[in-house]
Amino acid sequence: GVRRQERKRIRAMGAETKFNKRKGSSNLNKGAAGAGAGAGGGKPSSKDYHNKKPKIDPNASSTSQKRALKHERQSHRKHAEAVTSAKDLWNKLRLKNNGPEDIRKYMVELMELIRGKVNEIALQHDASRVVQAAIQFGNEKERNEVVTELCSTSNLAELSKVQYSHFVVLKAIKYGARDDNLVKQIVKSLKGSIPKLAVHAVGARVVELLFSTFPAKHTMTLKQEFYGPHFALFADVAVANPTLAYNLKQSPEKKQVTLEFVVAILNKGIEKQLFGFVYFQQLFAEYVDFADGTDVRSMASSVADHSIHMLSTRAGTRVVAECAAYGTAKDRKRIMKSLKGYTRSSLMHRDAYLAILRLVQVTDDTVSVQKSVLAELLTSSDDSQKEEEDSASTSPLLDIAMDEAGSKLFLMLLVAKEESRIKYLDPYERKVLESNPTIGDEPTSKKNPETRRKELLQNLQKPLIEMCTHHADVLVRSIEGSRVLREVYAAFHPQGVMDSILDACEGSSQKEENDNDSEDEPMSLFEDQVGHLTVKNILLSDAEQEKNKDADSKKGTSFAKSFHERFAGKLSEVGKTNRGAFVLTALCKVPSIGNEAIKELKKNSAALKKLSKGEKATAGFQALLQELSK
Repeated sequence: GVRRQERKRIRAMGAETKFNKRKGSSNLNKGAAGAGAGAGGGKPSSKDYHNKKPKIDPNASSTSQKRALKHERQSHRKHAEAVTSAKDLWNKLRLKNNGPEDIRKYMVELMELIRGKVNEIALQHDASRVVQAAIQFGNEKERNEVVTELCSTSNLAELSKVQYSHFVVLKAIKYGARDDNLVKQIVKSLKGSIPKLAVHAVGARVVELLFSTFPAKHTMTLKQEFYGPHFALFADVAVANPTLAYNLKQSPEKKQVTLEFVVAILNKGIEKQLFGFVYFQQLFAEYVDFADGTDVRSMASSVADHSIHMLSTRAGTRVVAECAAYGTAKDRKRIMKSLKGYTRSSLMHRDAYLAILRLVQVTDDTVSVQKSVLAELLTSSDDSQKEEEDSASTSPLLDIAMDEAGSKLFLMLLVAKEESRIKYLDPYERKVLESNPTIGDEPTSKKNPETRRKELLQNLQKPLIEMCTHHADVLVRSIEGSRVLREVYAAFHPQGVMDSILDACEGSSQKEENDNDSEDEPMSLFEDQVGHLTVKNILLSDAEQEKNKDADSKKGTSFAKSFHERFAGKLSEVGKTNRGAFVLTALCKVPSIGNEAIKELKKNSAALKKLSKGEKATAGFQALLQELSK
């Protein structure tokens, strides 16, 4: 206790000594200032403005005192009077009810105030908005004047790095994009600064808007700066949108230096977490397309935790897909963790779905995939949870199966043969989802692809069958849904799915919304553009399957047999339409029941011949008659 009291006494004595020293020095300063002023010493120095206490009414409220102190400090800034008047004009100029005459009047006054001072005013946090307004509301001449002044000192790159002034540059890019003269000025002013701006926390926003707004032919020289000084100086003007692959093809001797330069930019961007910027994703995608597996693996650990931010574009998705393909098992788990809560929305995104397909395709730990990816798909979305009636009856997989992108996950797992699977993929998807990638001679995934597919499908088998059973009438009329429906039938041959499709054919199962919202009966499935093709293709698959197997396989249950049993004696009703005739043509090709169907249809061949000579579409009737004549 005694030591603590002694320390307190010493601290108190030290504080008192410092106070006395400050008080003495301030008195000396006041005396010197008074002497200088009395002797005609001229204006006080800038330090005296800070030491001089502002005149504030002690009886005013605390808010008024703070406001007075703020105005006092602002009055000592550069161009203080002009900025104050310009801010008053800005308040009037930004009103939405201003007419063209009012805007012209305010702009004339504003330009008089800021002319020649644009660069200094743009750097001030409360005055930057004034210059932004001049660019936004000014006419072509005034806008040219402001942008020319910003670019005249080649200071645009520095303004792009400041938190407040970079908004001025953004406005100049946005409103100057249609003026070729302004575009050329801005590009010229930023030339040589792109590599530094691209990895600057504030400047990156300017680079993003620049490349997304200006035409590629104007930004070509700036984009070349991403690949190194050589390509920036000797850019091929004939190429509007140069890439890393193109440059290295033209100058293969620069490969090592160029890749090192690009990797340096990417590493700085990763440190600044610029994953959401499109230009960064595109540069990254160009790199992973050209780099070998070892280099991609070295970058994968840095990208894994930020994968969700990369999935907004096709380029970013390609990066995540390649990192999943060449990354380690730990990297893949970190990617799945990053996607947690966003798997469903990403799977239905126009670009992001490819990364999930690749992740599922190469991950050996199928248990982690089931828990992190597939389990989220088996829970209802937020929208369906809000509507209790819909969530009780609608399968959580239905919206995915009906989606063009999301349905490809189910198709990838349902189709066993690779040659049959790739028919559902476009060329770009085939390129991304190529066979098992390797680093050297060692594959990055150890598990057999067919074993992995079966393990994952086992977890989805029951939900997929239930979805197809409960929603066959919806799936059968959808292009994407019908593909899933056909492959579920081909993989499992569930009786419930067959019965649901047949019920949809008869029109006995209809959604409640159709009964309530439409007074007319829904179109027959045999007349539906997609529905009749679905039934026809299922019948053709049964015919192909029976031809490729032995005679004993024909004794089992199939959709073709169930269809014939359901519509026996009513086949002529199905064949009254051109599309229905195509369905019957497929039915006649099934070996086990084709003869019986042909026998029944021949009784009505006269009516079919009459229909085949009609004015409307007759290809279906002609195909059916040709099948009956065999």
